[in-house]
Amino acid sequence: MKKLKAGFTLIELLIVVAMLALVITGMIKLFIYTSVLAEISGNKTVAVGEAQDMLEAIREHNYDDIAVDYASGGTPGNIFALDELNGKGAIYIDNSNPELLILKVVVSWRNKYGRIIGEDANLDGDLDTGEDLDGDTELSSPATLITMLTRR
Repeated sequence: MKKLKAGFTLIELLIVVAMLALVITGMIKLFIYTSVLAEISGNKTVAVGEAQDMLEAIREHNYDDIAVDYASGGTPGNIFALDELNGKGAIYIDNSNPELLILKVVVSWRNKYGRIIGEDANLDGDLDTGEDLDGDTELSSPATLITMLTRR
């Protein structure tokens, strides 16, 4: 009687190693993808916070001067730099009703991988040629806040 030898053949070991390599590669890609998404999510939270800070500054401003002071060319103007991110914000004001202002604050930024989040591709706060991807004649971003403001 022949003794059966226990163990794995070289081919079986190579197949297992190849399968492990595929699984580990997939797990590494998943880890990188989720860390990029976590960074984008954290930056979006910071960007929304910066937009909220700007809205608070506008709310504290004299109501009659908001449309002029926060317009293009006004002081402080309709463009602001972000404190915590590499980016810019833009303010749009609809003052067609003098008793109710519609304020829109849009924030665009560059993440640490160089990707621009928002339509402002050159981060200057202005809508330039080729930046209006959705055709609404205003900058757009995932970090956009819209509110209405009336006299107190």
